[in-house]
Amino acid sequence: MSYAQLYLPTVLPQWGIFAGIIIITVGYVEKKVIWTYLGWATLMITGIIGLYFNLFENLIGLVEKQDSEELVKLIISTNWQLAAGGFLALLSLVLFHYKTKRYPILAILTLLYFVLVFFLYTQIASLSGKLKSSEKKSELIK
Repeated sequence: MSYAQLYLPTVLPQWGIFAGIIIITVGYVEKKVIWTYLGWATLMITGIIGLYFNLFENLIGLVEKQDSEELVKLIISTNWQLAAGGFLALLSLVLFHYKTKRYPILAILTLLYFVLVFFLYTQIASLSGKLKSSEKKSELIK
């Protein structure tokens, strides 16, 4: 498995989560409804992207080495968590649209959930960086 094959499934969700949280925060601070809608939509699209990577990208097929199998399993489980977060973002958007009392509670919990998933992707990126450095060392040894 090469580092380049893991780059898009790990970095794209990270940037989507980061952008979504920032846009929602700006919408809340500036009291702009359109920014809040855009932030929740960004998080939903990021969840759909995680679902896409799990269903249509052959991540299991990328495993060529025994030491990288755990990394791919971690990516797959984190993508499922991202898809669940996308569903939570959809629920938050619906509650925001109908201006219910429970919206702030679900919004805070959803944003905290996305922050945790963001840090899981950060862990994956560091592990894949170690994989890249071990590939370079093995090429130098040969």
